[in-house]
Amino acid sequence: MSMLNNSITRRLALPAWSVFRFSLTLAAAVLLAISLLTGALVVFWIGIPITVTVILAVRAWANSERRVIGEQLGIAVPVPYRPRVKARLDQQALALIREPATWRDVAWLAIDATLGFLVHLLYLGVFGIAVYYLVQPLLLVTVLPDPTQPIVNNFGLYDFDTPAKTLILVPVALACGAAWWRWGELFLRWYAHLGAKLLGPTANALLTARVSELRESRDQTVDYAAAELRRIERDLHDGAQARIAAVGLTLGMAEEMLHNANPDEAAKLVGEAREACSEALNEVRQLVRGIHPPVLADRGFAGALQAMSLDHPLPVAIVDRFHDQLPAPVEAAAYFATNEVLTNITKHAEASKVRILAEHVDGEIVIEIYDDGRGGATIAPGGGLDGVRRRLAAFDGTFSVVSPVGGPTVATLRIPSAASVRAAGQPSTTS
Repeated sequence: MSMLNNSITRRLALPAWSVFRFSLTLAAAVLLAISLLTGALVVFWIGIPITVTVILAVRAWANSERRVIGEQLGIAVPVPYRPRVKARLDQQALALIREPATWRDVAWLAIDATLGFLVHLLYLGVFGIAVYYLVQPLLLVTVLPDPTQPIVNNFGLYDFDTPAKTLILVPVALACGAAWWRWGELFLRWYAHLGAKLLGPTANALLTARVSELRESRDQTVDYAAAELRRIERDLHDGAQARIAAVGLTLGMAEEMLHNANPDEAAKLVGEAREACSEALNEVRQLVRGIHPPVLADRGFAGALQAMSLDHPLPVAIVDRFHDQLPAPVEAAAYFATNEVLTNITKHAEASKVRILAEHVDGEIVIEIYDDGRGGATIAPGGGLDGVRRRLAAFDGTFSVVSPVGGPTVATLRIPSAASVRAAGQPSTTS
């Protein structure tokens, strides 16, 4: 019943949508005429700024088409334009003209100004005929003052100028209504698919964008790995290495005390060396834990989440819907990213509670972290949340934050994991 109601509502809303699209075809006709005129002026200097303005106007119109078509089809039509160059006006015009997406916009402009005009005119015409001839007998009786004058029913051979005569046209109205109901939506969707195909990026453009995205992700991963190596080297040099060197000096002094027959002082120095060794060992353990936490190897990601929640100063509720073992690199990335978000909440959110939802959705690891803090969180370049984004980018993952001022804040981590999908069905490691 609900599906039937949705179908009726959708079909009844289509005429208004078609009227709006019809207005866009009229705008397309105007832009097409201006574009043809601009093409003749581009050889002159005055035509260069006009060309840039017209191309940007066509892009604005095409973006409106993308939004409308995407809403009708329930898809997102990506914008295929390259970033605009910062150069002289003539160089900008040349870059815009050379871009393939510009010519695809112009091609759709010509199609929409002609074929689109006919498509929506036919759709609205069939709908209008169905409605008009169904209600015309009632109009001739109630509204129109002189029913002897035909309205649009003078076909040359016979005038349908009375209510009784117009009843003959009701079957025509029913036939048009049935055709509109059965094929009207399919007709408009066919035309919308044509627009989505032409206005969306080509396969080559998608591949180029994907290669650029992977190149950027690779560069970020290399930079992040280099920064981690520098951090490890710094921690070893300033921490454990310095303490071990101090232990060596202390033991040397203790040896000298033994040679000088001062065993009490030597024993005291040996005790200090033992304490320094213990501290150095703890620092090494902390360093190793920062590389790969032992809790991940011992208890898996679910157990690591539980341990993380116990160490957090705020109450953390965990909803774990994982039913499989995560691959080790993905597991570590998810752990550190989640830990960074929780640390950010502790420092800035002023929250009273946190909730973590971890699950698989369509082959992706999805982790949602909710807090009831003050909100206003953003992914600022160089910040902690930007580090989470860069960490996940190495795995083709994404990180988004919805944080209105006043809260609440929802941070969402998504990591594609085909290996996790293949491992689905294994017992959960949650304890």
